[in-house]
Amino acid sequence: MIPRSRRPWFAGLLALGLVLSACSPQPSASGTPVVPSPSFVLPSPSASGGTATGRVRPAPGSDSSVYEPNPAAVVVAIDPGHGGCLDWGVPDPQERGVEFSEKAMTLAIGLELRRLLQEQGITVVMTREADAALAGDDYPQLGCNGPDWRDVNGDGESGFDPEGAVRTRDELQARLDVANVARADVLVSIHINSMTQNGVVFEIAATQTFYTDETAWGVNVTAPLAQAIQDGVVRSIEDVASYDRQDRGIEAQNLYIVAPPLLQATPERPDPRKQPTRGALMPSVLTEVGSITLRAEQSLLSSPDGQAAAAAGIFDALARHFGARPLAAAYLVPELESAAGAQPEAVPGNGPPFWPPAVDGSSLVVRLTNTGTEAWPPGTQLAGAWAATEQPYLRVPPAELAELPLASGDVPPLQPGESVDLEVTLPEAGERPGVYWITLVGPDGPLTELGSPPLQVGTGR
Repeated sequence: MIPRSRRPWFAGLLALGLVLSACSPQPSASGTPVVPSPSFVLPSPSASGGTATGRVRPAPGSDSSVYEPNPAAVVVAIDPGHGGCLDWGVPDPQERGVEFSEKAMTLAIGLELRRLLQEQGITVVMTREADAALAGDDYPQLGCNGPDWRDVNGDGESGFDPEGAVRTRDELQARLDVANVARADVLVSIHINSMTQNGVVFEIAATQTFYTDETAWGVNVTAPLAQAIQDGVVRSIEDVASYDRQDRGIEAQNLYIVAPPLLQATPERPDPRKQPTRGALMPSVLTEVGSITLRAEQSLLSSPDGQAAAAAGIFDALARHFGARPLAAAYLVPELESAAGAQPEAVPGNGPPFWPPAVDGSSLVVRLTNTGTEAWPPGTQLAGAWAATEQPYLRVPPAELAELPLASGDVPPLQPGESVDLEVTLPEAGERPGVYWITLVGPDGPLTELGSPPLQVGTGR
């Protein structure tokens, strides 16, 4: 495989081209999850046979080709790679203008993918909807007067350094936070490759897709999703391309946007900052839909036809993914949140911009929705724990989860698309700032280990 590299926008800033794409990829060592699993003993089903405290809402039903029972309950996070005045991605090897840069093409593809999903009733959150950055973009020396810098990943550094690594880490962490706070079911990061080696440009067209196998759901859930996206994009672009293309398949590689946090440094991975402080809590895939260094491919991906083809390939893969996902759950706190997957709003300050809602009290009404294709098995329980943290939310589950008492009854075995409101008694919280981690637990363990993000609500902020 030809190593990927990026041409810089500003001469002398040699590593800037890597900003927001790969940030020191860390090869996956194995399929063993890095994130620890909590211990939890599932209690026996009660004799009541599954009576809920609230009325079960039937699945609304739809003609959605993505998730027919209840499409609005499914959330997809789309990350158009790069963006902002300091990060063009690959600027434009043919020097034809900003509309031929990577950041412009990924945004156009992301917006088209959003349109396709929303037409099918799916809820979508975007890490960016314009040529903008989340973690700061202010560097007057280079003619950039964007928002102030923020230390999003908590490493004590922020701003624009010559290599671009500090800005990259903070920007990508902010994008991961958007997906995690919105509790997206899937995160798709869209990029366009640059085929160069030692300064030599290879005029090759190719598609390649990356994921991590180091989460509990990486091998069984994310890998098939990555393969579906790879196959869908290859097939869709080949239908409109007039030149030969390569299918470079999928690869498990810990690019920053898909990697889990590095909880313990090793000789092979000595720097935890090269992986996110808070990794994606759902299946996350980075797809290099094409190659900017082949002029014909660059022209195609700058056109509405090429952008529509790339978006359609990802859309088809997502439809297959959600149509074959047996067990999944979505959570909503009606008193704190207006809708599932609401676009997070940034808080003021110079730290992390995106935080989950905060609760003040000993109980909480939680709306549970079955977003899988199978009924929840009898005996499914709601479990959780509180843990102290200065971070916006917990990056790994607490060491132990306990069944959460309900006002009355049990979690009903909801059918696909059905929902129910349950009043939950929360675990005791400490005095320091902290977060509740709440998840559904079936006979085979927490659904978080299948890639369904937990409900997290803060305390003591």
